[in-house]
Order: sequence, then C-alpha cells, then structure tokens
Amino acid sequence: MIVGGTLEKNYCWVQGSTRGKLYSFLSAVFKDEISLEQIEEFCTKENMIRLKDSFAVLSADKAGPLLKSIAHLSTVWESRLGKNEPEAEILELRKEFAYLFLTPNGVYPFESVYRGRKNLLMDKPWEDVRSFYRRIGLEKDKNEKHPEDHAAVELGFMASLAFLSGNELPDLPSTVIEKDEISYALQVQQAFLTQHLMKWIPRLCDDIQEKTRHPFYRSVAELAGLFVEADGQMLQALTPESN
Repeated sequence: MIVGGTLEKNYCWVQGSTRGKLYSFLSAVFKDEISLEQIEEFCTKENMIRLKDSFAVLSADKAGPLLKSIAHLSTVWESRLGKNEPEAEILELRKEFAYLFLTPNGVYPFESVYRGRKNLLMDKPWEDVRSFYRRIGLEKDKNEKHPEDHAAVELGFMASLAFLSGNELPDLPSTVIEKDEISYALQVQQAFLTQHLMKWIPRLCDDIQEKTRHPFYRSVAELAGLFVEADGQMLQALTPESN
C-alpha cells in the first residue's frame, strides 16, 4: 500500500506513459546509433507538451533545469536534425556515437566503471545489478549485447517498470492506492534509482557533456542526468515504506 497525505502531484508524475517514453528514449540513445526517426518520434510537439506538463509538478529547482533541457533538445532537433540533408546528419550522429562510446576518448557507460573498486568492467556493481534483476524475477534478454550494468540496460529496465505502473494506475485517489502490484512496481523503481542509477548516471552524463562534440548528445546527457535525480526525488515521496 502507498500512503500519502497530499501527494496528488506525485501521483500525476507516475501516471500515464510519459516517464516510460522518456526512459525508453534515453535507453535507445545509449544502446546504439540513434536514427532520425527515433529522435523525430520523441521530439514531437505533443510529446514535448506532455513532458513540460509532467515537469511542472516538480519543485522549482528541479523543474526549471528540466524545462530548459527539453527546450534545448527541441531547438537542436528543429534547427539542425530536423532540417535538410538527413544523410549527412545520420553520418554525424553515427560518428559521434562511435567517438563517445566506442573509443578511448569517450566514456564508458557501465556502472562498474563508475562505481567498481577497480573501475573495470563486470566488477561488483555488475554483480549487484544482476542480483537486483533476479530478485524480482528478471533475466537479461539473450539478444541484448550489453551487460546488465550498461546505461542502456538499466534505463530500459526503468522504462519497462514505468510503463507497467503508469499505465495501470487508476484515477487519482485522495490518499491511498489500494493496488499491491503498483505499489511494488513503484517501490522497485525507487530502490533501483537509489541503489544504482542515481549513484552514477549523473556523473556519466556530466562526462558526456564535457566530451561530446555534438549538440544532440550534449542535450540528451543534460536531460538524462537531471531526470534521473528528479525521478528519484518524486518516487521517494511516493514510497515511504522503502525509505
């Protein structure tokens, strides 16, 4: 059971598919070369309005930077990626993906690298993430090429749970949600954010902003870092039993 006093805005935050779509898009950005179609689908006017409405329930110190970050992403799309010569833009995005995630000059989007004792792949954080997934009955898809502690996999895990809990939430209650499965899904998300994502994704995103040469990756990294921290704050207020 989720108990709250005047938590209506927090329930608004987790209702619907907005969180799931954002986590899914961020996962796709880290997973592989992004397509113009994926960016266009995410940057539609309707989706940007939904994001702005969602961020509006946050405290001013969280909402302001997030609103600026999606405005920046929209500007990048409208001024550069959504214009002429798509083949050239695709090539630039592919080059930047390779530079950022496949060369020594870029970043290593693995929790083990950021939090492990020796900053190496498949260190203890990788083991901890695998254990977390298994405790709730999940295994990595056999077709997934990245290890369990890769940013794309962790963000994709959050996307799945965000869609599950958001799409099944009933109309806003005044104080209590009487659905154990939704309570559990939200508690799992809050725990995963606290134990894993919030402890390294913001640092990864800071590194991307410092190293990238492309405005798209800079704007997405800014959005990802801010969103993970804001989501953790909101879910913490919704799941007092797990705090």
